Amino acid sequence: MLEYKKILYPIDLSETSSKIIPHVKTVADKFGADIYLIFVAKVHEYYIDNEKPGEGIKKKVMKYVKENFTDIPESHVHVADGDATEEILSYIEKENVDLIVMATRGRKALDKAIFGSVAASVVRTSPVPVFFVNPFTDKFLN
Repeated sequence: MLEYKKILYPIDLSETSSKIIPHVKTVADKFGADIYLIFVAKVHEYYIDNEKPGEGIKKKVMKYVKENFTDIPESHVHVADGDATEEILSYIEKENVDLIVMATRGRKALDKAIFGSVAASVVRTSPVPVFFVNPFTDKFLN
């Protein structure tokens, strides 16, 4: 039987990304797995004058985690600056992730009709299975 002990949930802080949280939690519960989160962005996009570069986005990500998850330690949350696919693949290797659970589309949903560009790139290059969730359905939660 397959075992998934570490699940990676890439987030972009969008409503679309948030909609799959119940699915991420359900998959983790079914396998008794830990959830790891990664947020990848250009740090300068989230720069606030009186903070070090990247601190503003780290605060936003941690706020998101605290609002949506009660049991994820800060050590399971990674904020990266760079190419989203490369950073996700690097984090998979670093943390020995077993499965990725992600939305079919992210904040740039209009860019791709079926899959977001990051999702499409990750599924082509991931060394681990990728479980895609349509963020606009809750049909399989029961």
